[in-house]
Amino acid sequence: MPRNKTKKKTGASNTDDANRRPAPGPEPQRTPKPKVTVLTQPGYATGDMFGIAAALIDDEELHVVISKGDGSVTDHTDKADSIKKFYEDSGISEDRIHIVKVRRLRGAGNRKLEYEAHKYKRRGYTKGVNYGTDYIARKYSPALRDKLKERWRVNINNDENQAIKEWLEQKGIPTSGNNLLILWSRFSGKGGDIHIEHDTSYTGIRQIVYRVADMYDAIIITGDKGYVKERGSKFDDIVNEVKSTIHPSKVFNITEFWDEKTSSLLAWGGDTRFGQFKLYEYFEKNFTHVKHLGFRSGNLEVMAMLGYTVRYMEEEGSESGSRMLAWKKGRGGKTQKGGDATGYERLLLSEPPTRSGKFLQEMIKDINKRMKDELDEEIKKITRIEGFKTREEIEKLKLELKPKIEAKFRDEKRNYTGAHYAPRKKDGTLPTPISKVDKSRFYEGFNDKDMELILSFLRPERWIDKQITYDPIIPQKRKDYKKLLEIAN
Repeated sequence: MPRNKTKKKTGASNTDDANRRPAPGPEPQRTPKPKVTVLTQPGYATGDMFGIAAALIDDEELHVVISKGDGSVTDHTDKADSIKKFYEDSGISEDRIHIVKVRRLRGAGNRKLEYEAHKYKRRGYTKGVNYGTDYIARKYSPALRDKLKERWRVNINNDENQAIKEWLEQKGIPTSGNNLLILWSRFSGKGGDIHIEHDTSYTGIRQIVYRVADMYDAIIITGDKGYVKERGSKFDDIVNEVKSTIHPSKVFNITEFWDEKTSSLLAWGGDTRFGQFKLYEYFEKNFTHVKHLGFRSGNLEVMAMLGYTVRYMEEEGSESGSRMLAWKKGRGGKTQKGGDATGYERLLLSEPPTRSGKFLQEMIKDINKRMKDELDEEIKKITRIEGFKTREEIEKLKLELKPKIEAKFRDEKRNYTGAHYAPRKKDGTLPTPISKVDKSRFYEGFNDKDMELILSFLRPERWIDKQITYDPIIPQKRKDYKKLLEIAN
């Protein structure tokens, strides 16, 4: 009897397995990460205006809420209307710009600003004025630069180019060349704003001009005219001095040129914010190498965002110095946050060039030292009671104790970081300027170490020193008020 043949088993095919498996369900929907949709900006924060404008231009879903005084309190720092106009001129639609009326821009006014901002939030979350800086650190690129140039109408046509050229010729300023230096003047601190220590030093400008006069075809001083008492005459003195000792056509003072209102200026819109940008674009196009130098300011941030070569100066220990380091160039020309570096790089000075700045820096350093000493003493007390602490435990204790100690010194420090010592107040209160006795301990101008750092940026590539007929070294100087009083009497 024949045996039954064992049927050979065949493995199930991939197709069979697939047919038996249940059909895959739809991919789970990922919840999109909430994004910033509303920025808050106090009406006095004009320095943050350009970074915020750039963010609003690039992100068309972003809104901004600006606080504005309701008129019950006089506040000359309230620039809400001009901030709003700049955003509108930048092509930001009115429905993305919101004004909130507050009694005071600071304190309770800021709290109301935050509260009102949530009405416009819809989704996502709100951020403060530093978001503009952060946005550029993450998103800046050649494409964004070009977009800003278009929105800010920086690109000049042939007619504007000719009009700017004629305006410069009327002033005797070279219209083309190899090396051009643009020195930015700032006096908003003495005018009642914060950061008096970042105001310009006339002696410092004179030092820079003499050291680099032979390196540049032209040196232009722009920005603020000067503290209200001088109104630019000291810059004219420097220009005239250089004319007689170095070269008749080397240094030019065009501070606050936008107020000139001449027909030759109006021909290219030099009386407007965007018109002012056109002038620096003209320089960029008609000189081979252009460098911008000044203390940290919003104007210099714009120059960097437009693609120009910029260095900003800042002193060691500056209380708000870390903010702009977000734009610092790292590996591959990128910032730490991934965007292209704008070129806005810092020259870290050991001290400010003004006597007021040196006084304020000394006072802030003293407060910081007392805060550190108190923190160290608190840590010692705890370790005496509780015993040995590891390094990690001590660092954790410091994080816990620091806010309380900082709060204790906050009001005292605010006097030196704010506008308390400004010789002119915008809020109508009586000024409390730094006394002449306190300032007399300090020298005016840059010290040798800081001057060498500045020269490391300003010296043209492959520059070879030449024989010159004047002494380029202008030393720091000290005012002897007692002696001045004796002469006056």
